[in-house]
Amino acid sequence: MAEPEATPPVYNEDGVDLTLIRWMLSLTPADRVATLQAHIDFVTLARESRRAREPHARTDEDR
Repeated sequence: MAEPEATPPVYNEDGVDLTLIRWMLSLTPADRVATLQAHIDFVTLARESRRAREPHARTDEDR
């Protein structure tokens, strides 16, 4: 009778979510860049949206 495969750990001893690392590594390099660029685009859009609502909000240059 074959033993069931061990389930890989979800978190390491430091609390890092290994599932996200495995997922990213399963992508091609081009897909990784596209995914990260999509995240950058989202953050940029969120910042611009906040600035549009709050005209006196600090800009990155003010830091």
